[in-house]
Amino acid sequence: MNFCPNCGSKLEPGVSYCHNCGNKVNTTQNANTNSQSGNKSKLVSCILGIFLGSLGIHNFYLGYTGKAVAQLLMFVFWLGFFSFIWGIIDTIRIFIGNISTDADGNYLVDNI
Repeated sequence: MNFCPNCGSKLEPGVSYCHNCGNKVNTTQNANTNSQSGNKSKLVSCILGIFLGSLGIHNFYLGYTGKAVAQLLMFVFWLGFFSFIWGIIDTIRIFIGNISTDADGNYLVDNI
């Protein structure tokens, strides 16, 4: 399956424009994007965010190490409530698609 490099929506084979955002799709670029996508699961990152979000584990999983360390330090220094709220907000943003890529720019996939 190919994905739009602009919005990450699934593309049908042989299309030259994304039906979601209207972006012109380069078929060779699209093939490269397809081989890189699928590394990280949207479902796994949401589950990690729900259960371990206050520790920043979901950000470690997605490769956002700076954010993850900040959340972990907030939790360690007795600011766990704020870190918990931050984790829940990140989880909601991942779930609705506001955060749709990992730190390397690869799109999150909907399956495991």
